[in-house]
Amino acid sequence: MYSGNVNPEIVPILFGANLIALTKKDGGVRPIAVGSTLRRLASKIAVRHILQKLNSEFEPVQLGFGVKGGCEAAVHALRSFLTYGQPDVLLKIDVKNAFNSVNRDTLLTEIKQHIPEIYNYLLLSYADPTKLLYRSNELSSEVGCQQGDPLGPAIFSLAINPIIKILNSKFNVWYLDDGTLGGDLDTVFSDLLLIKNKFEAIGLELNFSKCELFINNCDLNLNDIKQKFNILAPNIKIVNRNSLYLLGSPIFDESIREYINNSTTKFQNFADRLLEISPHYALCILKFCLFVQKFTYVLRSCSFWNHPFLLTQVDNLIKISLESILNMQLNEQSWTQASLPIRYGGLGIRKVSSVSLPAFLSSVHSSANLISKILRASHSNFEIVGLEEARNAFLFACPGQNFPVTPNSQRSWDDIYCKLTYDSLLSCSTGSARARLLAVGTHEAGYWLHAYPSSNTGTFLEPDTLRIATCLRLGVPVCAPHKCPCGSDVDKLGHHGLSCQKSAGRFSRHAALNDIIRRSLATVNVPSLLEPSGIARDDGKRPDGMSLIPWKMGRVLVWDATCSDTLALSHLHGTNNRAGAACEAAEKAKAFKYRGLGSEYDFVPFGVETLGPWGPSAIRLFKEIAKRLVDITGDRRAGSYLGQRISLAIQRGNAASIFGTLPKGTPF
Repeated sequence: MYSGNVNPEIVPILFGANLIALTKKDGGVRPIAVGSTLRRLASKIAVRHILQKLNSEFEPVQLGFGVKGGCEAAVHALRSFLTYGQPDVLLKIDVKNAFNSVNRDTLLTEIKQHIPEIYNYLLLSYADPTKLLYRSNELSSEVGCQQGDPLGPAIFSLAINPIIKILNSKFNVWYLDDGTLGGDLDTVFSDLLLIKNKFEAIGLELNFSKCELFINNCDLNLNDIKQKFNILAPNIKIVNRNSLYLLGSPIFDESIREYINNSTTKFQNFADRLLEISPHYALCILKFCLFVQKFTYVLRSCSFWNHPFLLTQVDNLIKISLESILNMQLNEQSWTQASLPIRYGGLGIRKVSSVSLPAFLSSVHSSANLISKILRASHSNFEIVGLEEARNAFLFACPGQNFPVTPNSQRSWDDIYCKLTYDSLLSCSTGSARARLLAVGTHEAGYWLHAYPSSNTGTFLEPDTLRIATCLRLGVPVCAPHKCPCGSDVDKLGHHGLSCQKSAGRFSRHAALNDIIRRSLATVNVPSLLEPSGIARDDGKRPDGMSLIPWKMGRVLVWDATCSDTLALSHLHGTNNRAGAACEAAEKAKAFKYRGLGSEYDFVPFGVETLGPWGPSAIRLFKEIAKRLVDITGDRRAGSYLGQRISLAIQRGNAASIFGTLPKGTPF
């Protein structure tokens, strides 16, 4: 394919595509071409090959291909340019149906000049018409580059690059076909005229009704400027500080309030619809698809952190949505914990107010070099707007802390804040609350929250099981106070059920843990038996399982699983000082009981706790099985899947234990 030696009869099909019609915001249609797998693979390989070469060719004018963080850098640079560069006007340019209109002769000419190594391949793609299929209709692709072609952004950028590089405006930034020019009035106007004429020569037409003009110099006559630009660009839109956006991001603080209000309305509609589906699915959508995930780009490119009142409104909506999905009430402390990352004992449902400052700081630091290149043409001395204020805000929020060693990483900034928050929760907690926080902060305790809900793979949690699991993790009420069948009082936190000797959940959890270990061993070609005969200890009790072939150093694996209650009174003296103390003690007790096994056995106690921690022996066995799973399956995620199954089994056992304390009603 790269050499161009493809049978001409299959070229129209091999380089054709199926069309998907996506609706634009203005009601128009964006045709996305989904090409054949072979072509897409070949194009992606070609993209990797030309990436560095075109990166140096395009920067700092064209940021739409091969430029990491190009959108964010453009927004930061424009904000600084408007603040310190004092331009007369700013012009945003929109090209009508750009990808599908550019002249193919121009495309191929630029390709041959700049990336001749893939010229023959692209000649097959665009020299002759190819077939496009939309439902039952067949269309002919004869002009432009296909939106959906992995090489499309690269070759389109090449086509317009000779034009946009000769513009004279001080601020000249493009993201594919979206251009932004800033500077004195006459220069920007003459650049617009040049673009109009040059673009028409290569088949492109400006969409003046979508072009925007921002007048930054208040001394200029607004009507005169409008008349001047309307001659060349009729119906051009005049925007102010409240409505100036670049690549979807607000530029000035005046536009942030409207942006947040509009976004909150959309999120409210989404959140209401989440109540129509299963809570486990809804929780995953809330965590991975809404709020912070939708805000990430603007949080990184705007100073949202400087508007705490507005962000609190969004945070309150997130809190209400979480309470509705999980059917629980969160106080301030439990909401703070829930909003932490899973690795710090939270649910991973982040507050927008917590993420906004780390996001902005990491974005500015990671794109500082590119911002410098963009602004170098306009003025030599520049300062990124909001950077110094953001640094001071971070030091205020995290007193006594230093800036991270890797300021380009959002996680580095976020970790400092999250650790302080977690430590603060720990410092004001005692007894069982402290033991709970220590336990849920362990890596293994959060495995179940990383599992995608699926009934087919056994990772789906029923609504009540999910509710109890999250209530136990956050320390919020699980049930109304009542009497357990054993005669003990059960408080609203429901902790008694986790250690009640009459709880049925203990047995189902124990059986599930052993079944998971047995199945994982079978997957790595180590058959095993549960409760094997012939190796009973002195009291006649048998271990939970034994492999039928040697596991390590010629010895057979023997394991015995146990789940200790993190919050049991007999364990609190250890668990409120050190996470995993209960399961570690249980493992030592198991090892002592089975000390009489012969040297032909490799005994491993597998200790876990109700709130998630695993004992040292359990972790070692898990890592060994996980390594073998990865080797056998070739899937690097196999180990984490095993951890999720074990963690989910613990949560299901906890739920069954708490339900076991409730009186049995008479169903219909």
